[in-house]
Amino acid sequence: MTDTRLAHIDQASFLGLRALGHQPFFQGTWVYERAIDMAALTRFNENLAHTLLGRLVDTSPLPFGRHRWARIDRVPEIVVESAPRDRSELGAWIDEISNRPIDPESGPGWLLGVLTFTDGGTAVTMPIPHTLGDGLCVLQAIGDATQGHSRGPAYPARYAGNRVKRFFADLASSFRSLPSLAKAVVGLVKAARSMSSPGSPGPKALPPSPHPASQHQVVGVLVDQADWDARAAAVGGSSNTLVQAFAASIGERLGRIGSDGQVRLAIPVSVREDGDTRANALDSITVACEPALLATDVSALRAATKTALQRLATTSHAMLAALPLTPLLPKALVRKSEAIAMGAHDVPVGCSNYGPMDPAVGQIDGAEARYFTARLVEPGMVPADFERIGGSAYVLSGRILGRVFLSTNAYQPGVDLTQDQLAKHVDEVLGQFGLSSAQRVI
Repeated sequence: MTDTRLAHIDQASFLGLRALGHQPFFQGTWVYERAIDMAALTRFNENLAHTLLGRLVDTSPLPFGRHRWARIDRVPEIVVESAPRDRSELGAWIDEISNRPIDPESGPGWLLGVLTFTDGGTAVTMPIPHTLGDGLCVLQAIGDATQGHSRGPAYPARYAGNRVKRFFADLASSFRSLPSLAKAVVGLVKAARSMSSPGSPGPKALPPSPHPASQHQVVGVLVDQADWDARAAAVGGSSNTLVQAFAASIGERLGRIGSDGQVRLAIPVSVREDGDTRANALDSITVACEPALLATDVSALRAATKTALQRLATTSHAMLAALPLTPLLPKALVRKSEAIAMGAHDVPVGCSNYGPMDPAVGQIDGAEARYFTARLVEPGMVPADFERIGGSAYVLSGRILGRVFLSTNAYQPGVDLTQDQLAKHVDEVLGQFGLSSAQRVI
């Protein structure tokens, strides 16, 4: 019998959403210089129901029980805007779509929006909450749906079976998990000690500003793959290292520098395996670097990343050992742990790179889009939330359709950072790396 229980990391993601009222969303956007094939897009939308995105959280009747996956109740309807808009309104429109009701428990779990431009082009965007899938899970689902492939178990309907029986079954399961809970407590203690130990000099904490900024900004650009790879080689790195160098340089411009003069990159690492049905299959590393040196030589950053990955191969992130405790945590404690989970005790720069992507991701209506880009957004976050975690900076990248996309998110405490100001930071950093020909798309 298939175990439909959420993995501990997925339940932690869901409980975090319920405690905080928000969580990161993946949002992919395709832009075409033509009309979209709506029949093919409709098939793609329906095919998503047969991927790992075709499921929702079925909560346990036991307050501290493990939640389970259930198949979706219905395929979400595609949202087609009734009136064309100017291409310059793309960013505002994808913001609108990401703020529409989407929920990993009540559904819909994803939403496809379609916008026609006044010049005849078309945009499609799709936001998905992190509880339903990390970036590689979502991209895998998109590729599967494009090609008509099914993946994952046949999940039962929501609330299938007797809820009283489910209550006692979950209770028995909880008792059986007591030994793992004991180990998790030990893991939590070790994690707390590791985060409070002096270690190397840490970044300067950014206290809440007496004059909070008003906006969280996102800027997206595209760089030709050949140009990107040539610059990566010229500065002694790989494509991935150049993404990290870009992120560190953005962090420096936003003041996210440690007392030792270094920028710390928080880098998620996929641990997804063949046949993996987890929504989130992630670990993480932290890499420190000297931003002043990156424009001409990224070899030290590359070496530091390699060392961190080798260490990760033998020792997972300390917080992962505590994940079996997540069903027992009250919401108040989940809220308090937000600062730890997001690194607010320091000022990291998030950096995630999907690398080369399946070409099928760029063909959701049966033919290639002009370009594809993705971003991480967090609908529901307000300035007070960003202030509490010391601001935010995140760079997301991937390679598809002959281009490298770079999506940069930022909230700078105490500064009313505009989108144009963030775009200037992005342009100037790319200029430092000899990549002034980048195309701004959002």
